[in-house]
Amino acid sequence: MNCKNCGHSVDGNYCSRCGQKSDVGRINLSYLLSEISGNIFQINHGFLYTLKELLVAPGKSVTEFLNGKRKKYFKPISYLLACSTLYFLMTLITNQNTWMDDLISGFMNGALEKNTEPDVTTILTWFSKNYAYATLLLLPVFSLASYLVFLKFGNNYLEHLVINSYITGQQAVFYSFIAITREIVNSYILELILIIIAISYTFWFFWQFFKEGSRMINILRSIMTYVLYLIFSLVFLTALMRMIEL
Repeated sequence: MNCKNCGHSVDGNYCSRCGQKSDVGRINLSYLLSEISGNIFQINHGFLYTLKELLVAPGKSVTEFLNGKRKKYFKPISYLLACSTLYFLMTLITNQNTWMDDLISGFMNGALEKNTEPDVTTILTWFSKNYAYATLLLLPVFSLASYLVFLKFGNNYLEHLVINSYITGQQAVFYSFIAITREIVNSYILELILIIIAISYTFWFFWQFFKEGSRMINILRSIMTYVLYLIFSLVFLTALMRMIEL
């Protein structure tokens, strides 16, 4: 048996060359639970490497990770939470709102005008003030959307969780840069360009990762992913609010 990370012949539980486990398989629930139960905020040497690779060749990098070359990459959910926390800290330092703050505050203003129950505004406030965890809670929703839209490519739902953990984490890096830029240069045009780049990152990622078939259809699939994500998110938040109101 050969190591899926470096290709070296393995005779045991770990590769003698790179140290990766020999029984690496497809992403499954056991793998994700073991990651969550570990030290999710531990920053090791793989963080900067993962950051660079997701900037240069995101589709290739995540394909490698899913295929078993995982030793050199930072774990997906850990990466998402670390980058989201970094973005949240940047907004605190620069005294700015996160994009989720702005979105939810607008919704809450409308809700208060309609005399919405206090419990509803409480949960919305929690979402806006706990950006990293709110992002983690919405991750399964976005992953369900991408899984359904790109179903023909054969990746299971848990693999889509990994894919979107890296995408969302990398977008948080872009948003952190936007927050810093906004503090230094008060330029609406520059800020708009950076926001477009952050949003376009998902399309670029899907362009690299899902290479089979018509490129134009895959772009439409990317758009449909966001449409379904919006619908699913509204359903999720509405159901959550009604549960609290009971």
